[in-house]
Amino acid sequence: MMNEDQRANAACPCLDAETHFCGFEKKAIGIDEQYGEVAVWTCKNCGRKWLHYFVEYEYLTGAGRMFTGIISPAVLAGITAGNAVDAFEAMDWYFRGGSAFGDTLLRTTGSLKPWLIPFPGR
Repeated sequence: MMNEDQRANAACPCLDAETHFCGFEKKAIGIDEQYGEVAVWTCKNCGRKWLHYFVEYEYLTGAGRMFTGIISPAVLAGITAGNAVDAFEAMDWYFRGGSAFGDTLLRTTGSLKPWLIPFPGR
C-alpha cells in the first residue's frame, strides 16, 4: 500500500487537463474583494491539494474564469481569500479554464492578475 507521499508523486488524472476533474473533496475558504470564490480541493485519488479560484462577470457573456493549481502545505497554511490570487504567481504552473477561455482547460504560468481583467469574448 502506498503512503501519502508516494500517492502524491504518482501519476494521477488530476494532473491532466483532459481528466482533471477526477473527483475532489472541496473546502471553501471564502470570497475575495473581486467576488472570486476561493476553495481548496483535495484529490480523492492521490491526496494532492489544489487551490481553486472562480470568478464570473455576470454582466458579460462568456466571462467565467476558473483557476486551479497545486498548493504546497506551507503555502496552504497561510492561504486566505485575500491572498489566494497572489499564491498562483509562486506556482510552477496552474490550470485556467471557463467560458472566458472557450471552456478549455489550459496549463498556464505566471501571474493570475492579467486573466482577471473583465473582457468580453476570448
